[in-house]
Amino acid sequence: MSLDLIDGPKLKQILAAGVDNLVGHKEEVDALNVFPVPDGDTGTNMSLTFQAALREAEKATDDVANILERAAQGALMGARGNSGVIVSQFFRGFARAVGKVDKLGIPEIVRGIVGAANTAYQAVRKPVEGTILTVVREAGEKAQKLQGKEKDPIRFLEQVYKHAEEVLAKTPEMLPTLKQAGVVDAGGKGLLFFFQGVLAGLKGEAVVVRKAAPDEKKQLFARVEDDLDLDPENITFQYCTEFIVRGENMNLETIREDLEPHGDCLLVVGDEKTIKIHIHTNNPGLILDYAVHLGSLSEIDINNMVEQSQQRLEQLRRDQPPQANKEIGLVAVASGEGLQNIFRSLGVDEVISGGQTMNPSTEELYKAVMKVPAKQVIILPNNSNIVMTAGQVGELTDIPVAVVPSKFIPQGIAALMAFAPEESLVHNQEAMTRALSSVVTGEVTFAVRASSINGLEIQEGDIVGLKDGDITCKGKDASAVLLDLLSHCVEEEDSFITIYYGHDINEKEAESVLEKVQALYPDAEVELYYGGQPLYYYLFSVE
Repeated sequence: MSLDLIDGPKLKQILAAGVDNLVGHKEEVDALNVFPVPDGDTGTNMSLTFQAALREAEKATDDVANILERAAQGALMGARGNSGVIVSQFFRGFARAVGKVDKLGIPEIVRGIVGAANTAYQAVRKPVEGTILTVVREAGEKAQKLQGKEKDPIRFLEQVYKHAEEVLAKTPEMLPTLKQAGVVDAGGKGLLFFFQGVLAGLKGEAVVVRKAAPDEKKQLFARVEDDLDLDPENITFQYCTEFIVRGENMNLETIREDLEPHGDCLLVVGDEKTIKIHIHTNNPGLILDYAVHLGSLSEIDINNMVEQSQQRLEQLRRDQPPQANKEIGLVAVASGEGLQNIFRSLGVDEVISGGQTMNPSTEELYKAVMKVPAKQVIILPNNSNIVMTAGQVGELTDIPVAVVPSKFIPQGIAALMAFAPEESLVHNQEAMTRALSSVVTGEVTFAVRASSINGLEIQEGDIVGLKDGDITCKGKDASAVLLDLLSHCVEEEDSFITIYYGHDINEKEAESVLEKVQALYPDAEVELYYGGQPLYYYLFSVE
């Protein structure tokens, strides 16, 4: 197959192929978790970020620059977790470096990859080699070396991809934590799955992915409608109709030509055996009747956009930004009814449900900030994988937004104790950030896979204790591990221990643990609260 340049329609097609391939392998990426605790969500975060980019790209015109710009905006708003934020920077850097072009050839692709790497490195305060950053940087350097030597974009990208694979295989040698866990970098692996799908799309090959679960299919094929006027009276075609056709020797261009007179916002993507069709029409029955002659139909989804628009209008009226009635507002991320209530009781205006394995997107954080009736806002991420995402919110708002980089729930609570509403935003950010180091954080959870960490041979299902995020001890009983972990955390001069018990611990067991802790540390003031957090049996702070 010969391919000289990539135009707009082809760009949309290969982006979709790349995203489909990544989504189909996201569980494999999730499994490449350096630590055995239940936070392996890199594949999920990257998939959701790429899907957000694709949804925006598909709303663009067939202009290459517009597609890349919309994809970058979608990735920014949909970014989840550190890997998602880095992906959003890839899109942004690629789009900016390519600029206003009608088609992509080898020179534009080289500029794009190099621009993607540079922008991503700039976004990370302390770049670490042996990660997704290394993979994309090396891909850019290889692309530069090949430019002028290779004329065919497919062969060119195959060589870049092969080099990126070799770099990924070396990441355990660059990063000791990867070598210790016996895995390659998860973000780099996810990126290669995307590249793999892009290559398949360029060659016209089908992307082979595992069968998705029903709820996952909805995410995989979600297509956000074009930016329409929300007034229901302005909707020309009432029914958003989507489905999948499976058949043989189907011609995408013929299908587009046949369906185009019957609606707008038409998308026909896939290959000769599997096609996804999306159209806004006033006669869904006619569309389905046409398609049933092509092959078997599945995933049929028909929505009345007039009703949806009416519902959106009502929601918008309810969600009008509040009038600022105070100087500084607070937004925090937490999971578990008890913990969320604690944050609200400490003055947090908006608490977003999320945390480990449930990282909120940039858009979710942005919406929470905009709901706060304040002139300025402070965000407490309370998870290391949300700090970078929170850092992007300030680019989207007209009001100043500061991030206090809390990595654990107890750190977020300690930061709130240092909040002084009468002081400036800068003063509060500095004071609250200093407060993060005033507590030692303990977490008791379970291992999702076998691993060897810090001299501990951990088996799947073992209970593990983490001191400030570092695995310190293990056992078979959550309460026993809590007591063991406390012995590694409590110093003679410490006077406060605060314990939050999770969803899987009953009140009677928690109170029994409280009595044991009080007996072990009679000079310390020990407090017990219901956190209700999932995945973590206990959280605690020592100060």
